[in-house]
Amino acid sequence: MATGQNIVDLAMQHVGERYILGTRVPMTNANWRGPWDCAEFISWCTYHAYGLIFAVRPNLQTGESYSGWWYADAIAANADTTVAKAIATPGAILVRKPGAFGVKIGHVAISRGDGTTVEAHSSAVGVAVRQNAAGRQWSIGVRLPGVSYSATLGTTPYSEPAGLLQAKKPWTKGKHVEAVQRALGAAGIDPGEIDGQYGPTSQAAVAAFQAREGLAVDGVVGPDTALALGLSWPLPG
Repeated sequence: MATGQNIVDLAMQHVGERYILGTRVPMTNANWRGPWDCAEFISWCTYHAYGLIFAVRPNLQTGESYSGWWYADAIAANADTTVAKAIATPGAILVRKPGAFGVKIGHVAISRGDGTTVEAHSSAVGVAVRQNAAGRQWSIGVRLPGVSYSATLGTTPYSEPAGLLQAKKPWTKGKHVEAVQRALGAAGIDPGEIDGQYGPTSQAAVAAFQAREGLAVDGVVGPDTALALGLSWPLPG
């Protein structure tokens, strides 16, 4: 019987391969070795681990995958579960829906069941194992139909991690936002007016900086982006 560990084992064989945002992946090519986009990577692994076609439009031959389809297909198939259970379940999928948490770009990753993920993360690291899944933003977990999963251990309710700087109304204001804006300017990215307000202009500037530096492009200032900007984490204030 297919198990959650099957997709983890397959995904781990591709650690170190390249990531390109928006790349198309030939889903039927069992020998594909990148580049990958986050959703394409998970759909490809799903197909080759289980023979399941999930979150692919319009078909395997000419289609593509998308984090929004991962969210929609999981809900339609009643395959969604809590984020806490997915983090504790090897092979469960973690999905951040596009537009959730004020972040335009979604993301998809495979839980390894120990608080880490394997995923096509960013151009800086490619396919990689990432730590601290519980400290990131996720909308739902997914258990794929027909797959047997080990008993989950996590029962603590998942909540949005604290301290992330993102464009959510009412706009966040403060000296820490001003510090981010000044750091962007020093890095050669125009942040717009230095007004200490984290709105769409600041978010776009952060996303441009992330793209240039090969970070995950989401317009959110978390630990990786703060470090790349030369700022301490957590941001003061």
